Amino acid sequence: MSQTAAQLKAAWETSPDKLAGAFCVVLVDFGYDVDAEHVRNWIAGYYSGAPPQGGPAMFVHGWLKKGID
Repeated sequence: MSQTAAQLKAAWETSPDKLAGAFCVVLVDFGYDVDAEHVRNWIAGYYSGAPPQGGPAMFVHGWLKKGID
């Protein structure tokens, strides 16, 4: 299911734990050892103006910036 960057931002504003959890599942499926708290912190940092930190955080940054196809 496609989500635009605006839809992801709205999801973050209404259900941050749900969005972080969904992203975490995808990243774990990709083989990364992350938890929802890490993902939540990356999302919060990105929306606060922090640069992405590399590794799996780059995926999160890209999804939030460009949306998901």
